[in-house]
Amino acid sequence: MTATVISNPFVYGQVLLPGRPFCPRPEMERRVLEAANQQGRLVLLGERRMGKSSLVEHTLGTERLLLSIDLRGLVSIEDFIDRLLLKLEDSLAEHKPISKHLPGPLKEALAHLSEVKISLHGIVELTAKPKTKASTVMRALDALERASRWRPLVVFFDEFQEVIESLPERDAHHLLGVLRSEIQRHARIAYLFAGSARSTLLDLFTSERSHFYQSAIPIEVGPIPREDMSRFLSEQFARGNRHVNPETLHAVFELAGESPNDQQQLAYHLWSQSTPGTIGIAELQRAVAFLMAEVGRRAELILAEATPAQRGLLLAVAARGNQETGTDEFRRFAGFSASSSVTAAMRPFLSGTHAILEKRGSRVRYREQFLRLWMTLKLRQTPSLLPGAAAMMQTGENALFLPYLSEALKA
Repeated sequence: MTATVISNPFVYGQVLLPGRPFCPRPEMERRVLEAANQQGRLVLLGERRMGKSSLVEHTLGTERLLLSIDLRGLVSIEDFIDRLLLKLEDSLAEHKPISKHLPGPLKEALAHLSEVKISLHGIVELTAKPKTKASTVMRALDALERASRWRPLVVFFDEFQEVIESLPERDAHHLLGVLRSEIQRHARIAYLFAGSARSTLLDLFTSERSHFYQSAIPIEVGPIPREDMSRFLSEQFARGNRHVNPETLHAVFELAGESPNDQQQLAYHLWSQSTPGTIGIAELQRAVAFLMAEVGRRAELILAEATPAQRGLLLAVAARGNQETGTDEFRRFAGFSASSSVTAAMRPFLSGTHAILEKRGSRVRYREQFLRLWMTLKLRQTPSLLPGAAAMMQTGENALFLPYLSEALKA
């Protein structure tokens, strides 16, 4: 009899849709389901790579008409409307037996959207106009409301803070005002909002000056409890007749940190670098070496395109971890003569396409744990890049990583 080959069960860097292995989060799933069932308004607050999008998609993706709209990289109000309506089209396309019989009111609502280019199964063709008016946004939302009379909807705006952070202030103010005015009238639509810029998103829903003040209930989406994630990882490895010994499992969490995505990323490579049987530190060392090589292709490009000041900043943040960058101690360590120079060097990496750092109050850290780990590895291999960091690489948290980097250091 031929043995069944189990493919790698670990997924990272993408949303965990229904059917993919997903670590249960019972309380979070209950809150999302409750909001969907009661046409509620919910805000998911959490850092990047904590699984907010996967939580919504995995919990709601099979049983409801879910419009999941990713606003990452939003460039205009027109872009917002395009994304909204194209997702409506995608959702209708997934329910073809029903979408053949779209109700008259919905067709009528779509027909009024003459400023937006979209086609719904040949029912209506719309042509873009150069400028979007408030009425266009209202009509787009009216299409959602009319669709909800036909079947209840769940609309999920992911990275919702992009409306504020990416659009010109006047456009953002305009769009948020229209959205709030229309959304509060939608009795058969549940609205979920999520974002990784926690302070911006929280201010949007809790500040009295905001259009969305007290319009949704915020909940924290934090790390998955280690006990639950340990059980999940062990169960997935067991599907391939692999057993991760406790020391190795502990090291996975130490290396990957609190992010479920990073934990799955390391587990993915650990699976790839092992065979059925017990998985120990040797397999983990190979997995880390392969992961560092994968991350390194992007990291080398980042350093190559950075100015000398920017390279010093990136390496210093990696070596110092989650530290206040406004202190004189950090400035001297990173090789800067003035705090304004630190701010200028950091700015390109906090937003946009090169956003690899994030601020948490007065502290700055890497968004991706393994990019930070690669930078510390670079410092071990070339201490001259940041003279003050050489001694630091042998102490504290950096020293904890050393046993697992031996294979990567040989590369």
